[in-house]
Amino acid sequence: MQTDITFKNIDSSDALKEYALKRLSKIDKYIDRTAEAHVVLSVEKRRHKADVTLSADGAVINAVEITEDLYSAIDTVMDKLERQIKKHKEKLQGKKTQSKAAAAAGPAPAGRKPKQRLIYEKNYPVKPMSVDEAILQMDTIPQSFVIFQNTESKQLNLIYKRQDGELALVEPQI
Repeated sequence: MQTDITFKNIDSSDALKEYALKRLSKIDKYIDRTAEAHVVLSVEKRRHKADVTLSADGAVINAVEITEDLYSAIDTVMDKLERQIKKHKEKLQGKKTQSKAAAAAGPAPAGRKPKQRLIYEKNYPVKPMSVDEAILQMDTIPQSFVIFQNTESKQLNLIYKRQDGELALVEPQI
């Protein structure tokens, strides 16, 4: 792992560098490919801050901790970072298993969604009515559509409720 350690408002210390590198090396076991870590250790009055940004496995993970001791800040920030990396790895593993399960189910046709379940509704009554009557009927039925025989054109028509809440009329061309 390529590591960059920066000190702000504090003199550079080999002991702190070694401690931070030692703690980062424990996180290295969770990373598959090469990674970059940028560690910023800073002191402002009595606040000791450890800020770690890790770029690994296609993700950028950041953790910050402020305590009264720089060593405890490093410990705590590394624990946070380790939890975040584990969570990211589990997320990736979940995506891999989902894609493997989909591949095992068989190849899906290109550009098509998986087949949806069809629920048949038998004996749908088609009544002759005008468009205005069908619109009024939309308010009295639980479905979001009405199929009817248009009294003017004598053809089957469909009125349905669109996603924006408006009604749409479908008249077939024969």
